[in-house]
Amino acid sequence: MNDFVIAIGGADAGETPFMPFVGKRFDGVKCAAWARLMLEIALLRCGFDVYDRHTPVTDTQELILQSNRHAADCIVVLSCGAFGSRKSFNDVRGSAVKYSPGRFGAKSREIAEDVCAKVKSLGPCSAVTLNNEFNGAACPVIVINMGYLTNFDEAKLLFDLDYIHNIAEYAAMGICEYFGMPYIPLSPAAYARFNVKPGMRGKNVKLLQAALILNGYPVVIDGVYGKSTEIAVKEFYINNGGPDNILHDLLFVAPCELPSGSKHNGVLYLQRKLISKLYSSPDSGTLNEDTISAVSEFLTDTENTQYISNNGITKEAFKLLAEIGGGRPRLF
Repeated sequence: MNDFVIAIGGADAGETPFMPFVGKRFDGVKCAAWARLMLEIALLRCGFDVYDRHTPVTDTQELILQSNRHAADCIVVLSCGAFGSRKSFNDVRGSAVKYSPGRFGAKSREIAEDVCAKVKSLGPCSAVTLNNEFNGAACPVIVINMGYLTNFDEAKLLFDLDYIHNIAEYAAMGICEYFGMPYIPLSPAAYARFNVKPGMRGKNVKLLQAALILNGYPVVIDGVYGKSTEIAVKEFYINNGGPDNILHDLLFVAPCELPSGSKHNGVLYLQRKLISKLYSSPDSGTLNEDTISAVSEFLTDTENTQYISNNGITKEAFKLLAEIGGGRPRLF
């Protein structure tokens, strides 16, 4: 099997207009960071190698330089679109996969069209040409604009973990199709074959490290299962129980009851879902009174008060919050 290397970066997406109910702007950099991690996890699962410095915003020339140095087979940049002044929302919407017209323009366009064809399953998507900023790259380049931060409905979706996960998976399908790699569907069995232990190196370790970061455990994605990665894994198990299959436990959050004070990775997942639905909650991974109150507000608004608990989160409430989209509407 060919060991294709995909270099991944993130563009400066800016912020949304002020979001109602929560009274703050959502930062597109955070959305792009989640998408990068999810795409990396999907590509590593499918047999690719990845290169990503994981700076919040990627400098174009530095990305080109490092990608050329690592002999990358493709550069993928993830970002969000915006239209207008960002003082208010508008109706411009839809994702786009842009491609570089440089030396590898024909290949870039082909990858963009393959990715766009898959992402269209989620909504409107178009393949369009970029400017010349990536012309120095020694490989094809695409930029995935996942949607518009200035569209109210898309802004909420762009901060829904499951929606972003779907974009990453469809993008991985398109990349697999172009490179002739088998797309390995997401399933517990897909991760059961990854054996990662302290002292190991390689792509499987990178996958573990990306999953740890996605769950709020800061490590460096260097492919080395060293001390910092081992400490993060131990901390994860202290908070979540185990050990079992570490990758399964990190990446598959089953609906469950969560008592107050929990530090389960399901708590962080639910907090992020609450925020995407415009309910004020911390993004801490610890279940406190503020998060429980936000869940109660959500259940009241959706007429599911029978699932309210003052001592934690019920399994039924978990299932309702896990649905993609929804939440508080635009009232203006």
